[in-house]
Amino acid sequence: MCGLDETSRIIIRRIFRRRWVYRGILFSVYPGKVSVVEIAGSIGASRTSVLGALRGVSTGYREEESLEHFGLVMHEKQVVNGRPVTVYSLTRQGFEEKDSTCEGLYGSMPNTLKTIEC
Repeated sequence: MCGLDETSRIIIRRIFRRRWVYRGILFSVYPGKVSVVEIAGSIGASRTSVLGALRGVSTGYREEESLEHFGLVMHEKQVVNGRPVTVYSLTRQGFEEKDSTCEGLYGSMPNTLKTIEC
């Protein structure tokens, strides 16, 4: 079964309260694959903050509190106009956590990904 254990959910809720960037990322990544630049522009945050929240950095955003660490987002490399670009998308857990953790903060999003299997 998909999902996070209760300890992970508690940690995620704590970091979401502390830093709005995490919540903004979950909504800006839905429903497609987007780059750090696109995410930063859509939520009005710096690229460094977005990258830190996604993958963790040495200062400010710890790796063990990153969205990738919890399995909420995944990344892949793509080539756009001959240049390598890393794009991010929600995992199933990320979609479910977006709905359960962020509902009430930004409102609910359509549940079009419910049919995705683990």
